[in-house]
Amino acid sequence: MLGGETPRMFENASYETGKGTANILMTSYSTINDVPIEDARSLITAHVTWAYDKFRSLGAPEFDVMVHLERFFEHFDDVMPPRGAYFLAHDEAGRAQGTGALRRVSEDKAEMKHLYVRPEARGMGLGQRLIEARIEAARALGVRTLVADTFRGNDSMVRLYHRIGFSDAEPYDSAVATITPELIPLLRYFRMTL
Repeated sequence: MLGGETPRMFENASYETGKGTANILMTSYSTINDVPIEDARSLITAHVTWAYDKFRSLGAPEFDVMVHLERFFEHFDDVMPPRGAYFLAHDEAGRAQGTGALRRVSEDKAEMKHLYVRPEARGMGLGQRLIEARIEAARALGVRTLVADTFRGNDSMVRLYHRIGFSDAEPYDSAVATITPELIPLLRYFRMTL
């Protein structure tokens, strides 16, 4: 389902928002060579920069956020089939507006990583759709447990995870905690049984 030789058009949908109607094309990719890497790098950079500011506002010590970015791209094959899934969402003008990754951490468990929607595309349900796409991808991979984390105080994300069916969970060996263990007390963890 997530393999194949060409990118998969996962969803082409119109989202009605207070800002008007936005047409979004969500794509999952079969190989690293299919991914528009500049779009991926731009969104992941915006995500880790945004997250760094949030962690620092919670009292996190200074840390090198670029280590997270480089580690992601060094291990990009971990979020490609058959070990994971990678999604980009573009608007009708072709601008990359959102991203989300899924990586298998064991035979029956996968972790959702790097959900990010650009500020101008927020409020149209794109974040929820990126979560749902990764849930579908996890099921297609045969994963039984899905885990995720976010920083404490990210109330909108906590509400979204709960609304979709995630429950609060104990800490696990998340990618964030592995790279920067001093962030563990600032994280909230979630789990969903598929």
